[in-house]
Amino acid sequence: MLQKILMPKLGLTMTEGQITEWMVAPGAAFKPEQGLFVVETDKVATEIPAEGAGVLREVVVPAGTTVAVGQVVGYWDDGVAGGAGDALAAPAAATVAGRAPEAPASAPAFAPAAGQAAGAAATHGERVIATPLARRIAVRDGVDLQQIQGSGPRGRIKAADVEAAASRRVVAAPVASVAAAVPAAAGATAIDLGTRSQPDAHTAAMARRLTALKQEVPHFYLAVEANAGALLALRRELNAAAAPLRFTLNHMIVAAVGRALADLPQLNRVWANGEIVTYSSTDVGVAVHSERGLLVPVVRDAGRVSMTESARRTQAAVDSARAGTLKPDDMRGGAVTVSNAGMHQVKFMTPIINPGQAMIIGVGSISQVFRPDAHGQPVLQEEIGLVLAGDHRLMDGVAGLEFLNRVVGYIETPLRLLVGR
Repeated sequence: MLQKILMPKLGLTMTEGQITEWMVAPGAAFKPEQGLFVVETDKVATEIPAEGAGVLREVVVPAGTTVAVGQVVGYWDDGVAGGAGDALAAPAAATVAGRAPEAPASAPAFAPAAGQAAGAAATHGERVIATPLARRIAVRDGVDLQQIQGSGPRGRIKAADVEAAASRRVVAAPVASVAAAVPAAAGATAIDLGTRSQPDAHTAAMARRLTALKQEVPHFYLAVEANAGALLALRRELNAAAAPLRFTLNHMIVAAVGRALADLPQLNRVWANGEIVTYSSTDVGVAVHSERGLLVPVVRDAGRVSMTESARRTQAAVDSARAGTLKPDDMRGGAVTVSNAGMHQVKFMTPIINPGQAMIIGVGSISQVFRPDAHGQPVLQEEIGLVLAGDHRLMDGVAGLEFLNRVVGYIETPLRLLVGR
């Protein structure tokens, strides 16, 4: 019987995903738990396993396409006879083999309507091999399949090929029209109209999610400066002791944020679909710049383990993000994220809250400034700028300041990170 394959929901905040690869070819059999396709969200790529043994009958959504959660992306046959599924299986199998299903002998021949010639299978006596979805898009957008080089097996045209051809035509038109509409005066310098391109699926999904989040989540911001001299000194001493793990400033800040979260459990919560979700584990996200863009793995219970263990978990999360080996569960949960831009010489960084969380702390660079001591004499200090962005649905400025000042306290008296809360 024919069964639907749906785009899965891989996280609390996931609304769409991109299919980056089909691991099973149409018409091929697969085993239970065998990988069928790979889904990439704005966070991570995930291999989706088969529900059971069967045969992949049709790929509705080709690789490279982004669709909403719950949308049908393909069909598979579980081998169980009976029901409408058997009636659908035959035409589906013919379609994935590159052939349009043949009409019954009594059915009238199909004649394309006016305006549909662009998506016809053949216009010059040569049959074009294309997926059904590619044909529908070609008809809709008026794209001539004869002019497209397919990227599928045996040159088969996929939906992504048609969409790419349509976007090239749309992008080229306005540039030409603008140039024609503004004739250059004699001796004038030509205007550079720039080069246009379409964002990849990862960039487009991130743009949509962050735009919606900034519009829907009422952000408020708090900025402070912390004296990081004692923290930097402790870091130097620990690393000079030839410990198994070399501590970074980020390791220690993540531990400080985790401790502050453990101290104030009433702030360890997020807003989710009109409800408040409270966490018991002091998880802290850490923003990591990778070749795939910005990723936010979560350091589990960073506030209740030793600083050494917290640093080890933080480093493991960062290494996995940069290696591209993160799993969906590695990026779920947590009420707060640390985003450290200190290596880029910035005093303060005002970040956007990570989707699904309630707070984020932007960490700036270490700067040397003179401050008056108790006697009014100038003293050189090493300071670090911190900016907290908070979700105003869950906390007010007073609560946000209490949390931020707890973090500052651990930074300025870092021995507390070694002896526990």
